[in-house]
Amino acid sequence: MRKDKIMSHDEEIHALLERARRYCAMAEQCESGVRQKLVTWGCHADDADPIVARLREEGYIDDLRYARTYCESKIANQQWSRQKVLYQLRLKRLPKEAIDAGMATVSNEAYMAMLAELAAKKRDELAATYGDDTSRRLEAFLAQRGFTFDEINQAIKNIAGK
Repeated sequence: MRKDKIMSHDEEIHALLERARRYCAMAEQCESGVRQKLVTWGCHADDADPIVARLREEGYIDDLRYARTYCESKIANQQWSRQKVLYQLRLKRLPKEAIDAGMATVSNEAYMAMLAELAAKKRDELAATYGDDTSRRLEAFLAQRGFTFDEINQAIKNIAGK
């Protein structure tokens, strides 16, 4: 007959802390994401506060570092617009200072170069399929990515000039 070991409350908290450390070590995480993960692991909301505080003290969680990494990766790799990135960071309930610092990491030149490259690539794909109906479809594609009307017009002017 097997007896299951029943963990004390302190042991459960320690186990959750260790699991959260491993989770944060795998990839950059924000405080709200770690809190959500703790709840899915069965942690009570009251117990999440000391765990998150400890992770913050130990450097596993840093919202400023997270915002910078998030902005750089989503804009450079996923080719998201600034507006879409800003919206997603607000959903993660990051402090305004962290969001502003993260958004400042992406230079305007790099952002516009990414947009021009994305627009040119998509225009070529659309031209192969739709022929003359590419500009309207390109505008719709870029708007769906969250780019502003002015950014879309500038990108289309840039690729038309080349």
